[in-house]
Amino acid sequence: MLGPPLRPPMEAVETYKRVLDISNSHVVLLGVTPELAGLGAAMTAVDESSDMIAGIWPGDTDMRKAIHGDWLDLPLPDAGMEAAIGDGCLSALASSIARQSLFAAIAKTLRPDGRAGLRLFAGPEIPYKPADVQALALSGAVSTFHELKWRVAMTAAGNAPDHAIPVKTILDRFDELFPDRQELSAQTGWALPVIGTIDVYRNSNAVYSFAPVSALISEAKAFFGDVGTVSTGSYGFAEQCPLLTLRSPRRRTA
Repeated sequence: MLGPPLRPPMEAVETYKRVLDISNSHVVLLGVTPELAGLGAAMTAVDESSDMIAGIWPGDTDMRKAIHGDWLDLPLPDAGMEAAIGDGCLSALASSIARQSLFAAIAKTLRPDGRAGLRLFAGPEIPYKPADVQALALSGAVSTFHELKWRVAMTAAGNAPDHAIPVKTILDRFDELFPDRQELSAQTGWALPVIGTIDVYRNSNAVYSFAPVSALISEAKAFFGDVGTVSTGSYGFAEQCPLLTLRSPRRRTA
């Protein structure tokens, strides 16, 4: 039942290809996002969850494989990879320190002419007001339920530098704003089972982060000489899901 913006639509996938020029490259994929599994001439996907690899990775071939590993200590040769990509991976990290560790790990594994692109789930520079998110959804102006989940999360994300929120808190805030799921379904046309997907957050120990673009660019510049963003399309909430581009990796020695 998951869809955009949680999963990358085709226009976002095409943005990776066009902006990073990776058709002939060996690509490192952070995670096992199936929509990205066909990019590059060869691919090594890295995920710490064996369940995720078994559950959603479309399978190893002669040109691609998935391996178990830690994003912050990538099991790959230093300065050996041409490109790295990831989808929402920065939001899976709970702190600014962890995000910077990921930038360092990517910079370490890329060749001097390597490049990386990470689609963001970026919080707004000025946090959303809960009442505004509630009114927007009930007016039918939110494109998908998955967009609403992120908007709700961004009303409750913590302060700088981490901009973090426990996943359970997203569900709590949602229930506060939308106590009547029947009404939400009637006003939006979203089926109750789709709305019910948020209940998987109830027993989660995960912590997400939704740092704004300006904060992420600032963090990345310590590890890359060329940092920018590119739109990933016109799908709902695309304005908060740009591709963060990273070039000219800086080498850091211990």
